[in-house]
Amino acid sequence: MPSKKVNWASIRKLFPATKKYTYLNAAAAAPISTKAAKAAKEFYDEMLMQGDLAWDNWQKRLEKARKQIAKFINADPSEIAFTLNTSHGMNMIAELLKGKGGVLTHDDEFPSSTLPWIHHGYKVNFVKPVNHIYSLESIEKSIKKNTRILVSSYVQYSTGFRQDLIKLGQLCQKKKLTYVVNATQAVAVLPIDVQKAKVDFLVFNSFKWPMAGYGAGVLYINKKYLKKLHSPIAGWRSVNVPGEMDNKSLDLKKEASRLEVGCPHFAPIFALGAAMDLFAKLGQKNIQNRIMELNDYLSKKLTQLGLEVTSPAVEQYRSGIVIIKVAHPKLIAKKLAQKKIIVSPRGEGIRTSVHIYNNKKDLDIFVKALKALLS
Repeated sequence: MPSKKVNWASIRKLFPATKKYTYLNAAAAAPISTKAAKAAKEFYDEMLMQGDLAWDNWQKRLEKARKQIAKFINADPSEIAFTLNTSHGMNMIAELLKGKGGVLTHDDEFPSSTLPWIHHGYKVNFVKPVNHIYSLESIEKSIKKNTRILVSSYVQYSTGFRQDLIKLGQLCQKKKLTYVVNATQAVAVLPIDVQKAKVDFLVFNSFKWPMAGYGAGVLYINKKYLKKLHSPIAGWRSVNVPGEMDNKSLDLKKEASRLEVGCPHFAPIFALGAAMDLFAKLGQKNIQNRIMELNDYLSKKLTQLGLEVTSPAVEQYRSGIVIIKVAHPKLIAKKLAQKKIIVSPRGEGIRTSVHIYNNKKDLDIFVKALKALLS
């Protein structure tokens, strides 16, 4: 499914890391673009030359980034809070929902999806996959009497399995479950519509598929929760008019941003805003098509080598992640890194995760090196 609307060679030039590395590791952490780097650097340059005299301008840029992110997932800006990372956001949700009942989640979730709930004293039950797939039927059968919250990744980090967010949201409505989504391995490359999917809470970070570097995360809170949930934390920026600096009035905002209790981490948020701007210009469908096109090419090459791809092959379950079954995956990943080919050992083998800065030549280099190592 090649894209005809985007000059991908031009896009690749925005990512200088591709000159040195065959970088197939966006699911771990992606290199950033010159646009994202420039947005972060501008903040430090302004701070260098004028201290915080640009504060009002930074506030405008912060809100612009909030609007960009909200639009990307079909949310309202008032439903978006900036966090430090996925784990930070998930802990916030666990705090907000404390006492609401038990949690159901998946057996191979990344710890960011599970440990916050365990730490906060929730009873957590796990659904086991069949051939790396979590069917709606198996999830429904695993719902217990005390289950009130469902936590699911959009894409599983160690298998590449992609869940159907809309159908899972329908199940949550049917069973009256609070629906929490970890979108870390999908945001920016797969479609997310929080309204259509009836998502209650959603989290992701800036450094993987958004390609904006470390330091920022996003927490979406459906507006129906903003008035009725007790805020677990508060600070001077949690109130409606922070500039009044009234230390006796707890006039909390009715927006998700009330969880941004102190001075913002501007630089990574600005980088994330610039990255989202690039995605918006490229078009979500173009990005998804490009990544699937590259993964189709890679899968064919691997099949020709007689290697097993353990990621789901069915179109509806596919993502940007491909898991290749090999013996000694840590050693293989290490030896590939010595050749400046960057992948991760995950699941049953090594994990590749292509992005818009990759091309077919990258995949040819990877397959040739892998073949040499395995033989």
